[in-house]
Amino acid sequence: MQLHSEDPRLTAYVLGELEPEEAAAVELAVAADASLQAKVAEMKGIQQFLTERLVQPADKLLPRQRENIRRSARRADSGTKVIPFASLRGWLIPAAAAAALALATFIVIRMPSDKPLPTTSAKPAPPEISQAPAPVAPPAPAPPAWFPPDTAAAPPALDLPISSARDNLAVISQWVHEDRRLPPPQDIRLEEILNNFALRLHGVSAIARAPANTWHPDERANAMTSHIATVSTEMIPCPWKPSATLLLISIRGNDQKDCDVKISFHPDLANVFRYRLLGFQPVEGSPPGNLPAKLPANSVTTLALVVEPSTPAGNLGSLEWSADDKPAPAISLARKSDAEPSDDARFAGLVCTYAEWLAAGQEGVIDAEIVAALAREIASTTLAPDRADFLNLIDSSLNL
Repeated sequence: MQLHSEDPRLTAYVLGELEPEEAAAVELAVAADASLQAKVAEMKGIQQFLTERLVQPADKLLPRQRENIRRSARRADSGTKVIPFASLRGWLIPAAAAAALALATFIVIRMPSDKPLPTTSAKPAPPEISQAPAPVAPPAPAPPAWFPPDTAAAPPALDLPISSARDNLAVISQWVHEDRRLPPPQDIRLEEILNNFALRLHGVSAIARAPANTWHPDERANAMTSHIATVSTEMIPCPWKPSATLLLISIRGNDQKDCDVKISFHPDLANVFRYRLLGFQPVEGSPPGNLPAKLPANSVTTLALVVEPSTPAGNLGSLEWSADDKPAPAISLARKSDAEPSDDARFAGLVCTYAEWLAAGQEGVIDAEIVAALAREIASTTLAPDRADFLNLIDSSLNL
């Protein structure tokens, strides 16, 4: 394995984020290069310093604070929900601490802790219960895999599905609020949870248009077009692995009629090490016609991919797509390290982290403390009612 001193895999190695095989390969490369040894030693020194100076015990809501949130949630039936500011003080991070954490996010988020990690996410549901039967979801697909497994042989493109189902969040809420248990990991549908929320991404967008059907001989010089669909993107550091990028993609239909959208991620293999579609069974190199492609009128579908770069900077690739079998403008995925994430993208990152925690797909990487820390950053007295309900769901889940 060839590494350089700025390779993000060195950071992932120090933080213990690599798979065993990859970690062994990095260890061999470091052992053979004195400059890499110095870099790793420097990173470990920073990690030790931050552990001693910055890491604080995880905060929890007091019983009074949780009751204030629940009381506010019950008021949703009578109108707009307002969460009292006092009930969220335990979730807010002081400005100075937030600034320090922002400077050290790449290494603090996976700091070791002396406290034992919660194990509730792995607790199996009993076969029978004394009350009403617990909700049962259809069998889950096999866990998503990283692509490409072999860069030299695998097709670089990953076709993406179009789906706007939203049922899974209601199932999880019933498990947590009514049955007082975490749902089985195999019942989690990350993409359905994510699509419960209206998200407006602040990255690059592209619009697919077609000639309007209202052409008239007297207007033959008027090049009118109609809107078919819009694709919007935003990239933020992956909440549970800052060396990776969380790529968010929203596909919005027009307000007149359904359309067919086919979209695929084309990574730049010179800059991308591997990538993974969250929530869905990934289908690599398969014909787009085999995937869900129908986008209902006036609807939005949001997808999330984790992309691990092999270089500190550079283009991650592009999104190639078409609407109603007509090519649409491609979107270049260029990372901008100085771009400030939008509130919607940060909230989407929290949703993905919570769903991955419930699904136990990142055991040893995502724990309850990470979920709680992200929720504290999102908490606000001005949250929309559905997002306030989601924070209440997280709070209840973490206390089971």
